[in-house]
Amino acid sequence: MRFKQLKKWPLIVLFSLLVAISAATTTVLANNQTLTVRASVLNVRLGPGLGYSVMGQVQNGTQLTVIDKENSWYQVRLAGNRIGWVASWLVDQNEATTTTARVATVAGQVNVRQYATTTSKVLGTLEPGDSAKVIYQEGDWTEIAYQNTAAWVYTKLINITNQTVTLEAPKQSAAAATKAAVTVVKATTTTAANVREAAGINAPIVTRLTKGQSVTILKQSGEWYYVQTATGKKGYIASWILSMPGSATAKAATSLSEATIVLDPGHGGTDSGAQSTSGGSEKTYTLALANKVGAALKAQGVNVIYTRSDDSFVDLAPRPAVAEKVHADAFISFHFDSTPNANTASGFTTYYYSVKKDKTLATYLNKSFTGLGLTNRGVEFGDFEVIRENTQPAVLLEMGYINDDSDYAKIKSAAYQQQIASDIVSGLTSYFKAGNHQ
Repeated sequence: MRFKQLKKWPLIVLFSLLVAISAATTTVLANNQTLTVRASVLNVRLGPGLGYSVMGQVQNGTQLTVIDKENSWYQVRLAGNRIGWVASWLVDQNEATTTTARVATVAGQVNVRQYATTTSKVLGTLEPGDSAKVIYQEGDWTEIAYQNTAAWVYTKLINITNQTVTLEAPKQSAAAATKAAVTVVKATTTTAANVREAAGINAPIVTRLTKGQSVTILKQSGEWYYVQTATGKKGYIASWILSMPGSATAKAATSLSEATIVLDPGHGGTDSGAQSTSGGSEKTYTLALANKVGAALKAQGVNVIYTRSDDSFVDLAPRPAVAEKVHADAFISFHFDSTPNANTASGFTTYYYSVKKDKTLATYLNKSFTGLGLTNRGVEFGDFEVIRENTQPAVLLEMGYINDDSDYAKIKSAAYQQQIASDIVSGLTSYFKAGNHQ
C-alpha cells in the first residue's frame, strides 16, 4: 500500500461480493452427490449459516442428497422432500458416495492427513511410485480415497493420470432421519421492501411492504427468499433486508469452526497498489495471500467470504459493507507496504482502528506471527476506510514492504504466504478460545 494510505477510487461497477471459496479453488474430479453425517446429531438450518434457525436434526450415519453449496454449507434434501442447510465440516463427502476417481502417481514421499492442513493428524504415508485414488482437489491440497475413508495429500507431490478407477462403497448403514415438525418461519422487514415476481432486483414488483412488516418464508433461492405476505401475496424478497428469528443471538461464533471471516485482498483491477522495484503489483500478492489464508481457514470449518476473488476493481466502501451484511466475526484486509524511496524500510505491521472493537483481534493476530523472518513492527492505530467504517472486528495487515527487495523475495514466496496463513489460523483460534466474539 502506497505510503500507508488507501486511496478512494470512484465506483466503476458493482461486483458480486459474496463469493464462496469453493467456487474459486475447487476442481471436482468425481461425481459427489450425497453426504454422510459424521456428527452424532446434525442441525439442519433454514439457510447457509449459524444465524439461521434450526428446522430439524438428522442422526450420525444418515446419507443426504446434495442440491447446492454456498461457502462452507451444503443445501440438502431431507425426508418428506424438505430442503435445508448443513455445515460441511460435520459431514463426510468421500468414497462412500463417489463412484469413480482419477488415479495419481506419487512423486515423492507424502504424508496422508485427516484434513487439508499441515497441522492435521497424519493418517499414514505414501512412497514414490505408489498410486492414489483422487476424489477432488482444493487449492494446494488433493483429497484421496485412503483406507476406506477420505484423506488429504499435498498436490505438488502427486501426478494425476488419465486413468480412472471405480471405488468400492464401504459397508455403512444409514440411520433414519429424525422426524421433525414442519416449522413456520416468520421474518420482519428492516426497511421498506419490494416483493418481486422473481429473485432479482430488476424483476417486476408484486407488492411493496413497509418497515416492520412480517412475512412467512416458504423457500430460499440464493440470497432471496420466496415469501408470503400477511395479505396472502407471494413473491421474492432480498434476504439482506429481512430480520431472521433468533439471528441476534445466533450469529456470534464461540469457536473458530463456527466463525464467518471476511478476507479482503487489497486493491485489484485498475488499482494495482504499490509496486516492487521489478514491477510486481501489490494487488497480485494480496490476492495470492488471501487465497492461502482462506484455504487454511476453510480446512478448520470456517465460513470464508472474499471481497474479491479475482483481479477485479472493488471500491473501498463496499468492502466493510460485506462484513456487516454477513455479521462477520472478523474482517482481515491484506496489503503490502511501500516507501517513497526503495529499500529503506522492512517488516510487517498490524493495524486497528477501534480500541474497543478491533485492538484485541489485532493483538492476537500480531502475536501469532512467528518465524516469518521479517521484523515485527507491532500493533498500531490506522485510519484506513476498510477498518474505520467497519461495524465488525477488523484489522489491516501490512505483511512486508513490497519495494524492499529483501521483503519482496518473501512476499512472492508461497512458503511465506503459507506461514502467514498458518499463523492467522493459530491467532484466530486463540482469539475465539479466549471468548472474544460479539
